[in-house]
Amino acid sequence: MTNEFKRLMNDPDLEKSFGPRGTLVFLDGDQYCVIGPDFVSMEESDCYAFGATKKEAIANYALKMAL
Repeated sequence: MTNEFKRLMNDPDLEKSFGPRGTLVFLDGDQYCVIGPDFVSMEESDCYAFGATKKEAIANYALKMAL
């Protein structure tokens, strides 16, 4: 679990929930974002995905991690 993941997980202003396999799901602008425990940043990580709904974001994350 990275420091950035912990920071987001403990951010009291971020409305979040936990997804499958220890992921964090939250609304980012007008889309949902899913990040994995190894998340550092959008530039340095590939363990994240977006979707119009929580379900879609989780499905996109699962597809991305399967590659």
